Amino acid sequence: MKADELREKLMQCLGGPWPDPCDLQPVIRNITIMDGYRIESLTYDVEPDDRVPALLLIPDGVDANNPAPAVAIWHQHNGQ
Repeated sequence: MKADELREKLMQCLGGPWPDPCDLQPVIRNITIMDGYRIESLTYDVEPDDRVPALLLIPDGVDANNPAPAVAIWHQHNGQ
């Protein structure tokens, strides 16, 4: 399978082309303090007026002055 065919098939499986980038406009809904980390429940825009819920787990001591690596996981695709 050629690269162009593979790319087209992948886009079909993911529900079509990616939306145009937009400002994420994150909104924190709740913060839960745990032992060694905190959980921030938030929403963000993926397209104008299309918000997605997310959980952000942040270890103690991590901030803008003390960054750490991140792992991002998305579980749903194509509105499912």
